[in-house]
Amino acid sequence: MLHIIILINASRLASMRTPFSQVLFLTSRDYKDYLFVAYYVIKVLMKNLTMENLEQVASSERGLFVIQFYSDTCMPCKTMEPVMEALTEKNPSLNVYRVNTMADPELAQHFGVMGVPNIVFCEDREVLYRFTGVTPLADMQYVIENKDDPHLRATGEFKIAEKKPDLIFGGVIIGLVLLFLFLFFIK
Repeated sequence: MLHIIILINASRLASMRTPFSQVLFLTSRDYKDYLFVAYYVIKVLMKNLTMENLEQVASSERGLFVIQFYSDTCMPCKTMEPVMEALTEKNPSLNVYRVNTMADPELAQHFGVMGVPNIVFCEDREVLYRFTGVTPLADMQYVIENKDDPHLRATGEFKIAEKKPDLIFGGVIIGLVLLFLFLFFIK
């Protein structure tokens, strides 16, 4: 099963004009190398963003893309690495850019990053949504799936479903009160 995943990722890697031979010679080795290739492919798919290439990236991006602000010394950032890898695997057309805030503090300041990890969802030179801290994959996937939701765009908040009144709990309470009154007045 892992071998099939590697081949899919390797073909995606090849479409990005990355030397395919770097992956092919490793896929013929043992299990440990397969894990390395999967890690290598994911790391290549997450591109680095700097002040120098910001304008080029912003003008070339069409649609939704993600910027992950991190630091090498940040333990929550290391916790987010598998989550970001899962996000790229689940959404192959989504471009994910990484910014090391220690190496490029000007870019972090430009985006108003006060703490890391900071995940910014952008579309058409506009920040659509921002997560700070360790964030579950489901929350990030919600933004991707609901990026056109008018409530999210207008308020910048998740739309929370209205809670329906719990009629069962109310019915049980009323039933107990009636039972108590019935037993109290019978004696």
